Amino acid sequence: MYLLLRRIKRAKYFLHLVTMKEMRPNTPEMIPKLLHSLYRKVRSLEKAVKRSNPMLSRKICCSSSLKKCELALLFYVLMDEGILFFDEYDDVKNRNLMQHFLEKNFSYRGDGGQQAPLKSVTREFSEAKGYTYREKQRRLLDRFIKRLEIRKQHI
Repeated sequence: MYLLLRRIKRAKYFLHLVTMKEMRPNTPEMIPKLLHSLYRKVRSLEKAVKRSNPMLSRKICCSSSLKKCELALLFYVLMDEGILFFDEYDDVKNRNLMQHFLEKNFSYRGDGGQQAPLKSVTREFSEAKGYTYREKQRRLLDRFIKRLEIRKQHI
């Protein structure tokens, strides 16, 4: 961050020199024009730096220790049971909004244990609805129930 601020200060100084060279204030009336031009150039430089700096523009998302299919399955179950919802009366709209919410706000534990952003959970939601994935649902729900029971005992 310190280096970034130093670069901005150097760029501002450089812009100041370039502007002074371009306009060469010969009269007192030129000074306000020079200052206004310099101000506009500095503001555009600051905006460009903010856009190009990934730390400033990076969106914060909720990380998960679950795999992609497990995270999608968990939210699908919570949505299907009516615990979490966006639209209580329209199932299709509710599902679309839930998928969009997950994709924009969550990351999952990918290969190698690294966090990866959710790009699409459409397939995982479809699989959660299918009959062939009942055993996966049971295993995941059993894991959560065990964790919740341990939590309940500690209270």
